[in-house]
Amino acid sequence: MTEPRDIDALLDEVVTLPSLPSTVAHITELVNDPDCSLTAVGRAISVDPAIALKTLRLVNSAYYGLRNKVSSVEQAVVLLGLKVIKNLVFTATVFDTLKSGVDAFLRHSVSCGMAMRVLAENGNAPGLDEDASEEGFAVGLLHDVGKIIFEQFVPEDFEKVRERAVRSHVPWHEAEQEIIGVDHAAMGARLAANWKLPGNIVAAIAGHHDLAKCADPELKGLAAALSAADYICTAAGAGSHDGAAPVVAPDVWPMSRIVSENVPSLLDKYFRTQSAVEELIQIAT
Repeated sequence: MTEPRDIDALLDEVVTLPSLPSTVAHITELVNDPDCSLTAVGRAISVDPAIALKTLRLVNSAYYGLRNKVSSVEQAVVLLGLKVIKNLVFTATVFDTLKSGVDAFLRHSVSCGMAMRVLAENGNAPGLDEDASEEGFAVGLLHDVGKIIFEQFVPEDFEKVRERAVRSHVPWHEAEQEIIGVDHAAMGARLAANWKLPGNIVAAIAGHHDLAKCADPELKGLAAALSAADYICTAAGAGSHDGAAPVVAPDVWPMSRIVSENVPSLLDKYFRTQSAVEELIQIAT
């Protein structure tokens, strides 16, 4: 077993965290400015053709369910509002990060985002802002991004993790602790912090396999919801790797406020998102 590794030491040794693209950082800055205009945000998105195209494809997807086709970024900003557009642009950016992973990983990430959206809409994801479903989708989409970092920078160790998890049915994050010394939840949280994402998203990612690692006790319910969303999509067949087994800590269910009588309804809502999942995967790739 590898000695526990300080994440800062690992970052100093081998890992260079990707920066948030300048266009996305600029858009985020604009949206967070209370004096910002819708026109300024639309213009900022439009100057980046790749982000503008993916943003329009997302706006017109089944995920948003708009009745009429949106033909311009400016129209999308007016219809959906600044916070939704910010999350949408961020989603397009995360898609570019995730598409370097295997197909199963992208499907798992999008499916977990949808499961989190369902939980948020049902009131089972405490700690999100007023745009709970949008933020819920974003945190679900990003929750395992630490695995992409490991795959890119410590590929030999990452392959050993894969072999250990598949052959011995050890939870992936435990295999990472054994072999790398740091798990993907910690690395993903560091990336989210590096991208200056909201503290609730950082805390949820950090604690989604171990609620004790959620820095803010008041956000453990959100970390529990993310763990539950991860469990739901894995149990439904959208695991992050072949042979992935759904694993969840016992304290997750009470912390996420999910009760047994609500499970059939939650699962039904989740399964009804599958056409949107397929469409989002197509957009991502």
